[in-house]
Amino acid sequence: MSDAAVRPRRRGARERVLDAIRAAEPLSRVELATITGLTEAAVSMTVRRLLDEGIVVESGLAPTAGKPRRLLRLDPAARIAVGVYLDEDTTTYVLTGQTGGVLSRLARPAPDPADPETLSRQVLADVELLFTGAGVERERCLGVGVVWPGPPGGTAQDLGTRLSAATGWPVLVENDATAAAVGEYWVARVGPEQGFAALYMGSGIGAGIVLEGRAMRGGRGNAGEFGHVCVQVDGPQCQCGSRGCLEALAGPRTVVAAALADPVAAAEAGLDPGEPRRSVVADFAAVARAARAGAPRCRALLEDSARYVAAAAESVLNLLDIDLVVLTGPGFAAASFVYGPAIMRRVAVADRLTWQRSVTVTVSLAAATASATGAAALVLQSHLSSR
Repeated sequence: MSDAAVRPRRRGARERVLDAIRAAEPLSRVELATITGLTEAAVSMTVRRLLDEGIVVESGLAPTAGKPRRLLRLDPAARIAVGVYLDEDTTTYVLTGQTGGVLSRLARPAPDPADPETLSRQVLADVELLFTGAGVERERCLGVGVVWPGPPGGTAQDLGTRLSAATGWPVLVENDATAAAVGEYWVARVGPEQGFAALYMGSGIGAGIVLEGRAMRGGRGNAGEFGHVCVQVDGPQCQCGSRGCLEALAGPRTVVAAALADPVAAAEAGLDPGEPRRSVVADFAAVARAARAGAPRCRALLEDSARYVAAAAESVLNLLDIDLVVLTGPGFAAASFVYGPAIMRRVAVADRLTWQRSVTVTVSLAAATASATGAAALVLQSHLSSR
């Protein structure tokens, strides 16, 4: 492996300035120089270019003892992007501005992924509807992010190729957990110095990891397979081929299967084992709602799952030496009231005695639509940092 392959990528002046403004706008040029470590001349030159492009705008003056300083912020609508998340039962679309705000959102029944032509035709029609609903010009759109559960290959890549050919826009394809992490970094305005893991629960469990402002993807785009951390050496067979994986022992499918096999828990959650299943996400949300309302058997199922998730989360924190965990995705949106406290209980003692750190566990403000928002953020981040 070459030295270039192992050295971290050096962030350019443009990316450092934009990241600083995104995380803590409005800022003056002097503040940008302090935050980024760039010279004032380098900041001024970079800001001038960003102003000329319309990405950054001046927004008033900051009073100082001497000459007032002009404040800078991102123009929310100067650049926009489309995010598409194709889950097993619903396709979610968002149109997002460069400060992370959702300009328009649309949810549609998922088309059949086995028919690529019909799938691409439906997605194109829905994207057009998204623009019509938002009333914004297509010319400001930088591209489309497409998110698919699991590794970003096969059907997702084919769809991306078809969308790019039909629209003329660049199309980026990513897995749901990594997209959710990028979305959290972008929308929640996390600073580039803050590393974190975004634990994602949809129909499965994954994780997106952001270090130094960049998402970790690994050599094949599979970094963050949180659901395949081994939590029981001689545990049950996992669909990946290994044994004792977190997803096999504690994932949403396992929780739903346990609820359906328990007449009391099924009744608490309003699940009828004899009826066709809606989706894992919908059934898991039903279990979570019952648990939140005080149903003891559903609560016990979530508590059991949360013990394993907390143990795996502790391993991630220790491995990466980070102190922020963000719970995101529709599963955690429904059940973070169990999983968040379980993680905090698990890490508290070792944090105090050994690591001298203070772990924070938060729930994404956009947990239910995190992957779609993150898909759009991927496009924005790629464009704004690449020029």
